[in-house]
Amino acid sequence: MFECKNCAFHEYQTVYNNLPDRLHRHGGSYHYIRCKRCGLVQLLEAPPDISKFYSGYRLHQQDSKIYGVFRKLTIGHCYPFIKSDGGKILDIGCGNGWYLEQMKKRGWQPFGYELDADYALQLSAQLKISVLSGEYSLTGYPGYFDLITFNFSFEHLLHPQRIFGLASKALKKGGRMFVSVPNIESGEARLFGDKWFHLDPPRHISFYNQQLLSNLFLKNGFEEIKIKNLAIPTGFAGSISYILRGTFKPLIWFIAMAPGILFSLCIRDGNFMISGTKVG
Repeated sequence: MFECKNCAFHEYQTVYNNLPDRLHRHGGSYHYIRCKRCGLVQLLEAPPDISKFYSGYRLHQQDSKIYGVFRKLTIGHCYPFIKSDGGKILDIGCGNGWYLEQMKKRGWQPFGYELDADYALQLSAQLKISVLSGEYSLTGYPGYFDLITFNFSFEHLLHPQRIFGLASKALKKGGRMFVSVPNIESGEARLFGDKWFHLDPPRHISFYNQQLLSNLFLKNGFEEIKIKNLAIPTGFAGSISYILRGTFKPLIWFIAMAPGILFSLCIRDGNFMISGTKVG
């Protein structure tokens, strides 16, 4: 039986039916639904073993120098870059560690978090930093971190409310939390429909909108909540590839990036960042 990941309600309406994995073509057919109580858009049924769908996942691979420059130019402005004198940062869903390396240069003590234990060990050895793994590894760090970030990782979580709660308890009073996610209610999402690049089933499991995430921050003792729309061209470029070829083609993606930059500057709602300060 379906149970909403936000409010545990059991009734829903269908949003998209029978979507393939267009990015990595692992097979399967996926359905996005909207909870009739709270409105959260989510997978009707997430695969029991989601780890296999990250085989070959580009964000778990090291960036080439060319792609590193490209990444900074196109989406570098979407990360919360803050200077520190030795504060501790935890990046949940840290990918290949790119953001943590940038924050280390800005004076932070970096910690990562990945659900896959084997990948976490591998990344920890590679970057020579602590990379936590497993939902409850966070319980060993009560009030420890000055800054916690979910940089386009929150939509990947099987248990988003639980992870958010555990992360909140690991944050110091006065610490900041940042969550960046695709915006399922955006003009960009409506324009491309079931070929919107940021749907990405089955890796993207739920799509919290601005109100639902604001409520989650408030529920966990945060104030000074701020929301910022993010101009990111990748959604447009990837969607064009899906429309033209039905799957991800790097050449089309790169070519479409130029009009994608213009599109995202005009319709800058495809993604958003929400942040808050812990007071409770």
